[in-house]
Formats: sequence, C-alpha cells, structure tokens
Amino acid sequence: MIGSPFRIALCLAVALGAAACTRGTQLPPSSAANANGEQPANFQLVTDIPIPSGATMDNERSLILSDRDRWTGRVVMTLYNSANEVTAFYQQQMPNFGWQPMMSVTAETSVLTYVRGDRAATVQVERRTVYGSLVSVTVAPKQSDGGGSFESAPAPRSAPSSSIRSEQLPPPKR
Repeated sequence: MIGSPFRIALCLAVALGAAACTRGTQLPPSSAANANGEQPANFQLVTDIPIPSGATMDNERSLILSDRDRWTGRVVMTLYNSANEVTAFYQQQMPNFGWQPMMSVTAETSVLTYVRGDRAATVQVERRTVYGSLVSVTVAPKQSDGGGSFESAPAPRSAPSSSIRSEQLPPPKR
C-alpha cells in the first residue's frame, strides 16, 4: 500500500502530460470479449468499463485517479454514434463487466447508474449539437449511510402541514 500515493501521482502526471499534448485520446473499444483487461498498450488506465468503438477521450474534462479496475474519477468520451445507440450499448455491456444496474432514465440526456462491489458508476449520455453523442462515465466509492443497504433506508415522510405557510413575495426592486 506504500506505493499507492506514488501510483496515483504517476497516473496524474501521465494524464496531465497527455492533456497538454492533445485535446483527445483515441480509445480502443472494449466489450465482454476483452473484459479480462486485455487492451492495447495505448490505453490501459481503465479496464472495468466498456469502451464503444470509435470513442475519443476528452483529456481536458476527464480525470482518472489510480488505474485499471480500481480507478475513481470521470472519463468523458465523444462518439459518432447516436445517443440512443450509446445508451443501448451501455445498458447491454455494463452487466458484462460485473456492474449491476440500479436505475436508469432515458431522455434527452440519459443517466444510467450501476454498482459493483463497493463502487458505483454513473453513465451520462447526451446528444451532441451536430452529430453523435457525449458520454461521461463517473466511478467512485459507493457511499454508505451506516445501514449498509438501500432496503434499510427510512421511508420518505411528507412535510407536516401545520408548519407550512405561504407568503406573497415582494415585487423585485428596479
């Protein structure tokens, strides 16, 4: 564990150096076929999420702390595939990488949430203005409220009606 801070610092230095040279990094595609971590040497920082074919990482908006399948941070990618195609790709491929779906919202901006062990991942897929899509995958340690599971969370309560009051706001000053 002594080398862990050094490893993080090294990964940050590599990421910052790459960002200084270019805005984007071409990512090799990954799928369940190579989920065992066998990726080309040009991009081996993350191995536990699927990477669609033709993805380019936005170096300025991405932040990867640590490496391989124990990283924390955000990977932002641009793709020429439609947002619907990319959303379907992640819905199909994330379980193949061991991620369990927790919730999903498919809309103008789709948000998919997954858990795997003690980590959570959020995949956000947006339509680009001209063509294609923008994907942001954020992975971080799962937060615990001490209870350990979602089933132990207290049921939501409505606000007490006796403490609700309504007042008219004054007109804005000009």
